[in-house]
Amino acid sequence: MRISIDDDVAVLTEVRALRELARRNEVDDEQTYDLSIRWGTALAGRLRRLVYYHDRGLLDDDAERRFTAVCDELRGVTDLAARFDLARPQLPG
Repeated sequence: MRISIDDDVAVLTEVRALRELARRNEVDDEQTYDLSIRWGTALAGRLRRLVYYHDRGLLDDDAERRFTAVCDELRGVTDLAARFDLARPQLPG
């Protein structure tokens, strides 16, 4: 059984959005709120699914590499997530 994680690695879209928001000189509450909703959805849904399959050893080598890349990207924006008071991802290891 091959698990497709193509949609799940879309978490990276929110990582890019967070970095873009952080580059702006001014950020209004609406922008922060919109990102917080998308960010929370990505972490609660997409990331949780990736971790589930990872923990059970169900990812093939390519998916495992992509999962590791997602985790690395998320670890790289921990400070930005804190800056905007966003949920912190629960990552393995």
